[in-house]
Amino acid sequence: MIDDFVEERLDATGTPGAALAVIEGGRVVHERGFGKDGRGRAVTSDTPFLWGSVAKPVTGLAVMQLVEAGRVELDAPVRTYLPWFRLADREVSGRITVRQLLTNTSGIPTSASARIGDRYDNAPGALSHAVRDLARIAPAAEPGESYAYSSAGYAVLGALVEEVSGRPFGAYVHENVLDPLGMEHAVATERDFDREQVPPGHRFLFGKPAPFEAPYDTSGVPGAHVGGSARDLARFVRAQLGGGQLDGRRVLSAPGIAETQRGQVDSDADRFGLGWSVGTLEGTNERMVWKSGSLPGHDAMVVMLPDRDRAVIVLQNAFHLLRAQEFHDAAFGAARILSGAPPERTSADPLAFVLPWAMAALAGGLALGLVAPALRLLPRRREASRARSRRRIVLNTGVSVAALLTSAALLWWVLPAALGGSIDSALLWLPDVGWAAVGVVAVALALAVERTALAVVDLWRRKDPQRAAEPAPRAMADCDHVAGPPSISQAGAPPGRGHSSK
Repeated sequence: MIDDFVEERLDATGTPGAALAVIEGGRVVHERGFGKDGRGRAVTSDTPFLWGSVAKPVTGLAVMQLVEAGRVELDAPVRTYLPWFRLADREVSGRITVRQLLTNTSGIPTSASARIGDRYDNAPGALSHAVRDLARIAPAAEPGESYAYSSAGYAVLGALVEEVSGRPFGAYVHENVLDPLGMEHAVATERDFDREQVPPGHRFLFGKPAPFEAPYDTSGVPGAHVGGSARDLARFVRAQLGGGQLDGRRVLSAPGIAETQRGQVDSDADRFGLGWSVGTLEGTNERMVWKSGSLPGHDAMVVMLPDRDRAVIVLQNAFHLLRAQEFHDAAFGAARILSGAPPERTSADPLAFVLPWAMAALAGGLALGLVAPALRLLPRRREASRARSRRRIVLNTGVSVAALLTSAALLWWVLPAALGGSIDSALLWLPDVGWAAVGVVAVALALAVERTALAVVDLWRRKDPQRAAEPAPRAMADCDHVAGPPSISQAGAPPGRGHSSK
């Protein structure tokens, strides 16, 4: 029944491929692949995916290892270990603690993730370079005051791990988390990404999944760019359910694991611990520790029911930002079925389908406006254009250009910000909407220039009566029988007289 439900959800979202793992009693009791990967091969339990924000519990565990080793204190300022860290407000930066970064209560705004993330930087020192760019970001709140989900904050934690351990973050995670847990095909470095040949994920273009082969992003590993197969992730989850150990290898103490899975602050969804979301599985009242993670083209979901030693993992090779809950339904629903409760299904958001087409239609409509000046060649339109007063020309042009520039600004800045990023992030996460918006902005600006130029020409003609009343070429042709050049009175004849005499 779980397989049927997951398959149904994949069909509903148009996801080409996915992998499922079910854990009970400390072992994997069921695993299955669905559909095809981004290269057309059948998905199996060994197919690699990127896990998005499921990387955050991995980072949380790495930090807790340093805490248990006595090298980091959760409630100490971050600058104790990362002296160069700062936001635009130096004083606030000095009061941010390690725990506040882990619980997303540091005051770093959610928007900072888009401003320093998704840079696909694999150069040496890429992570620290990204964190140093936070010096341009103003805090959105006082440290500890409020919750704001932030991959940027987890980038700071990754830089802290590098500073304290003296190892690149990906290397530290391999040596202290992934390798000890036997996660043989896990991805935490560019070299891993190339070795495992991670297949392309899929973004959506006007409702249809399209392969998206992005490079790896070393600068984003602590918050989003850890990956691997469903079997790899199952080993990490089994260690979480096993109090920090698996197959005799311990990566963290049982109290340390419990601390990461303890809901410590209210969040947008349930409560948030040290990398994990913590709440109750709807329909069962069971304690649930979970984490979702998404990247352009990939979606991952872990749902743990620790009191019953159960978990569900679903990895998908597609994602749509406006339909996130639909993608997460697969894992939540499978967990409910596992606990004897009926699954729920989120209805498709009409905006996800309407918005790209509406934006494309708007771009097309504005593009037609670019050829509108050709209508001025028609006799009646030409007469109407010449009859306008200077005041009317200025007023109409001012209103038109202001509307066009306002629309361009709304689509370039306001709409992307409402979706949680910038025009660059819109192009990355919602390419159909993003490129349609770019098209609308480009045409709107071209129209504004065109309208302004036409107004200048019209005003110039109004200033020069001879040019304003200059007959059309064809009208002049009708007067070819008149010897010599036309007189001023002839040139000033009302438009259309030559046509009426034909």
